Amino acid sequence: MQPAESAEVCFHCGAGIPHGMTVTEERDGETRIFCCPGCRCAWLLITGAGLGEFYSRRDWQEPGIGADAFRAEYHDAQLARFVYPHGAMSAIDVIIEGIRCATCVWLNERIIGRLPGVREVRVNYATGRARVLFEPEEITPAAIFTRIGELGYLPRPYTRSAAEESASRERRDLLVRFGTAFFLTMQLMAYSFALYAGYFQGIGAEIKSSLQLFSWLVTTPVIFYAGWPFLRGAWRGIANRAPNMELLIAIGALSSYGYSIYATFAGGEVYYETAAMIVTLILAGRLLENMAKRRATRGVERLLSLTAGEARRFAGESVETVDVAELRTGDLVLVGPGERFPVDGRIIEGTTDVDESPATGEPLPVEKGAGDRLIAGSINLTGAVRIVCDSPAADSFIARVARLVEEAQSRRAPIQGVADRAAAFFVPAVLLLASATFFWQYVLLGQLGAPLMTALAVVVIACPCALGLATPTAILAGTGAAAAAGVIFKGGDILERLSRVSVAVFDKTGTVTSGKPAVLEVRPAPGLDPRELMAMAAAVESGSLHPIGRAVCDYARENEIAFRVGEGLTTVAGGGVTGMVGEQLVAVGSARFLTGFGVTGVPAETDPPPGGTVIYLVAAGRYAGSVLLQDRLRDDAPALIASFGRSGVRSILLSGDSAATVRLAAGSLGIGEGVGEMSPAEKARFIEELRGRGETVLMVGDGINDAPALSAADVGCAIAGGTDIALETSDLVLARADLERLALAHRMARRTMAVVRQNLGWAFIYNMVGIPLAMTGRLTPVYAAAAMALSSLCVVGNSLRITGVRRG
Repeated sequence: MQPAESAEVCFHCGAGIPHGMTVTEERDGETRIFCCPGCRCAWLLITGAGLGEFYSRRDWQEPGIGADAFRAEYHDAQLARFVYPHGAMSAIDVIIEGIRCATCVWLNERIIGRLPGVREVRVNYATGRARVLFEPEEITPAAIFTRIGELGYLPRPYTRSAAEESASRERRDLLVRFGTAFFLTMQLMAYSFALYAGYFQGIGAEIKSSLQLFSWLVTTPVIFYAGWPFLRGAWRGIANRAPNMELLIAIGALSSYGYSIYATFAGGEVYYETAAMIVTLILAGRLLENMAKRRATRGVERLLSLTAGEARRFAGESVETVDVAELRTGDLVLVGPGERFPVDGRIIEGTTDVDESPATGEPLPVEKGAGDRLIAGSINLTGAVRIVCDSPAADSFIARVARLVEEAQSRRAPIQGVADRAAAFFVPAVLLLASATFFWQYVLLGQLGAPLMTALAVVVIACPCALGLATPTAILAGTGAAAAAGVIFKGGDILERLSRVSVAVFDKTGTVTSGKPAVLEVRPAPGLDPRELMAMAAAVESGSLHPIGRAVCDYARENEIAFRVGEGLTTVAGGGVTGMVGEQLVAVGSARFLTGFGVTGVPAETDPPPGGTVIYLVAAGRYAGSVLLQDRLRDDAPALIASFGRSGVRSILLSGDSAATVRLAAGSLGIGEGVGEMSPAEKARFIEELRGRGETVLMVGDGINDAPALSAADVGCAIAGGTDIALETSDLVLARADLERLALAHRMARRTMAVVRQNLGWAFIYNMVGIPLAMTGRLTPVYAAAAMALSSLCVVGNSLRITGVRRG
């Protein structure tokens, strides 16, 4: 039975009800009492949806609801600018005020998810931020917000300022409670020192009684105001039959407080300072943890700070200044020198130099002209340009990367299950040990005070908090620091798997090479002109997005070789392309690919230079010649291979190129194994075979034709820089096509998991040492509270060391 059924407390929100203001509802012979019609309607909505278990599962640490709950009105005209496209659907991000426990998340996801037209709801408990995917033809944002409001929560569109305001409120509340506890505890210590002196040197009964009464008066607000979150959390833990850390804190503080009241009137010694210090020290720990969490999430904040706040949008021939959130696909925007580009887009008029280092890390300015792509957050350096928006601000590359980081920080690493399983049995075991300690010492000493203090020390020193913080704080710090360095993990599980990688598999073209091959030599068959050969090759390659196809077409244009676009063009992944050029079928690709055309007279392959590739051409069923292209190996590739080697990770090079070409490139990079003539499907099967032998595989590809292999690997990383391909196909996203960042990501993952293991080891050792010391009476409750807070801070501080991982 919930406490909200009493005449003074609302059944839905738990708030006190002023006399004469009750609202009641009869059901199944029971009367439910509510503080207002809004809470009654929320209860009817929740129970009517079959989700009445919410009331037995929730774990609220504060009663009541927001002041504006049930009163706010929502209008689509105001919310439309916060909606952004998400595939074929629309999406909106919402800050839900009033999220207090995991059950609140559960309730909102189910109630919102049952609305017609809503396809997916994800609520982040840590941030109170929800993302709702919906069909705009079936439901409006206002209807979604209204339903959230009917539950007693206060929804607001997510903006940076809204998120910052919410976090600021949380910090302010914590700071006020800690400040109150600290000030009053310092006052209390003055009375306690006087009582200590009187205990040893003698003190009058009246003075002693007065000091004890003053101590009682000062301690009461510390326990029931500053410590209220712990008391509320403890009650919810009992009501939900899920003992938690707050229960241990509440037992420690209330027991010493209650015994001290008894001793005040019985003439014994009091322990008010113990109760106050328990609350004060643990609040200090919570405050420092909050500061550390803020520091760990600065990577996301830095990403979001790259976006401009306002933009100058064309309205006909005039220019108006608007909030960036109001920009839509197709809008024309004027960006002057020194300004940031507000959204992803393309230049349609003007030329300029652009500093892309904030978004990609590329240190040198890049010259941009009409048609060139721009990344939101980049800085316009030299000239005013007119750009067209390719996507709203909420769907820009930087905004999506920031969302990925936030999701990663809320996704659990598998190793966290170890701590969770241990914590589930921890609190009951501690209470059992504390009870046994009390009865044992009570039998031995025959008095109440000393055994009670010893038992309280056992309760207080036990630290499931350190156990619970061990993994999430390290994951939070690791993903945040990686984001600041341009490395985006899509979850703690990805980070853990990357730390265990034993084999790194690389695609060749565009991955360990620059991805910009150039034609080195044209070798026509006897009787065929080189320009005629290149015209046919360019005709069938004109529809290809592959780097080799682009290189062939570029060569033809640079040498003024006229060619017409082929017809019926077909691309065979990992093989080549075919098409009709005039009346004849032309095929361009690898020697293996052309064997399917029954061609004779293809010369024996010769070893190309490192990074080189040979493509062959068949016209009307006859061999027409070959083209030698060279793609420069990336300067940073050998360093990455060497870094993996030092870490015990074996590297393998896969490619659709000839076996000789791949072996030569592998040798130049220091890779021991190179396998050629592989299609995308064969690459995926190769990786699955490696995994079948117990290897943990990292696949590194260009993200364009390696999707099957990326999906087959334990961790997939697409080297494609700031593109949609990299975001969609990768477990690991690099903000720029920079292999040095992949080496950093591997070091970051190993360092983070090492810190997780250190944190778990510390938490277990601390409790194995601290609890026996407390049971034998060697620690007082005050020292135990300090040790408990210190334990949590050690875990958080150790996690923050991850932010010191650097390149090299």
